[in-house]
Amino acid sequence: MKTNAGLSELLLPKTLQSLSTTQRDNIATTISDMLIDEGIAAGLVDIVFGHYFVYVLLSDGVLIPVFLYEERMSYKQFQSYGAPKLHFCHCSEIKQDFCAQQRHHTLTHRHYLAKITKRNAFSFSIWQGASQVGLYNDYPLELCAACSDILSEIREGQRIDSTLSVFVFKNESFHLLQANPSFLQKELIAFQVAGLECYKCKQKITLDSQIWIQINGNHLQVCCC
Repeated sequence: MKTNAGLSELLLPKTLQSLSTTQRDNIATTISDMLIDEGIAAGLVDIVFGHYFVYVLLSDGVLIPVFLYEERMSYKQFQSYGAPKLHFCHCSEIKQDFCAQQRHHTLTHRHYLAKITKRNAFSFSIWQGASQVGLYNDYPLELCAACSDILSEIREGQRIDSTLSVFVFKNESFHLLQANPSFLQKELIAFQVAGLECYKCKQKITLDSQIWIQINGNHLQVCCC
C-alpha cells in the first residue's frame, strides 16, 4: 500500500516523543483516517492488546479499537484454511502470533492489516511464490470463532437487539466493558502493563497507576490523573 510506505519513516522508530502537540494531533488524525480508508500494516503502527480487545495507539494515551486480518495469504494457506478470519478480540490465535517470541516473525513474514470499518467488506490477495494468483475486494470475512466466543461472554446478560455479526461492526464493543466492572478492570490492567502514557499528564502508566478511561467517539483516552 503506497500510503503505508509513506508512514514507515514517520512511525518507525517511535518519533512521537519528539513532536509538538499539534504535530502529534495531525499524525493521530492521519493514522485514524488511514485505518478507516485502507487499513495499515500492523508493523507500521503501535498495536496495543487489551485483555479483551485490540487497539492502535494514535497518540499519548489515545487508543482506537481495530480489526486485524491477513491481507495477503499464500496459495497453500488459502487452499488449506480458506479466506482469512477477521479478528476483533485478543484471542488465542492473536496471542500466539503476537507473543514476545513470535511477534517479530509475524510482523516480517505475515501480512496482518489493522482496519476500522462498519462493513464486512475486506480486500485480500493470494500469492504463489512471487506471483499474485488471486485478488478479492469487498469480500465478507468469517468472524474468528475464538473472538466471537470472547465477545459472547462479554455480551452475556446484556440487552442487545442485534446478532453478534451485526453488533461487531457497530464498533461499540468497548461500551460493554463499562457495563461490567469486572470485565473493565481486566482491560485496565492490560493497559497498565502496555507501556502507555497518560492522555492528560503524559506520565508513564504502570501497575501502580490508578487509571480510568474516557470515551470520545470511538477513541479511548487512558488517564491516570
